[in-house]
Amino acid sequence: MPNGSLRGMLLKDRITEILRGDGKSISEIYKEINMDEESKVHRLSLTGYLWAMADFNILKEKYLKPSKIYYLVKKDETSIYQYLKDKMQNEPEDKRGEETLYLLYVLLERPVFDVEIEKAGVTGKIKGKRIDRKERKNLLSRVEIRGIKIGPDSEAYIPVTSYPNLAVKVFGDMVAEKYDVKRDKNGIQKKLENIL
Repeated sequence: MPNGSLRGMLLKDRITEILRGDGKSISEIYKEINMDEESKVHRLSLTGYLWAMADFNILKEKYLKPSKIYYLVKKDETSIYQYLKDKMQNEPEDKRGEETLYLLYVLLERPVFDVEIEKAGVTGKIKGKRIDRKERKNLLSRVEIRGIKIGPDSEAYIPVTSYPNLAVKVFGDMVAEKYDVKRDKNGIQKKLENIL
């Protein structure tokens, strides 16, 4: 792709713009991108880019014979558990469990069940204070979590260590992604227009 193509727009942003309505096939996306002489993209490059966007959960693919149709993943389609799993995957494994427990505890403002922590990508022993049976039973009667079955024997935990700086970073990123706040390489916000 030549320098200056897509009129300064990133290919990801152009694809996102094209898919704002209904889903489209690779051929339809390819035609729309290549309508302008200045924005030529090779079909194989576009295909690889679409696959990468699907791998990063920006797009979802659906097979409608004979084509593969691409749709934008709506921000609310990604659960908080999946978001934290993706965000925490590069954290040291020995701390990931207690950090994830802390983040869920702060976000949900209640003890966190072991199945929720597992859904966020943490397996194994959880470093946290287990709540007693009576409190757990009371919590189970008040909490309903869509998409997660919590059994009567599921344990619930409260963190024993705080990670406020991590919480500010992760939740700040979450808000920035939700409202498409652009940041430079130092993490400084570029434009305010999209969130006002």
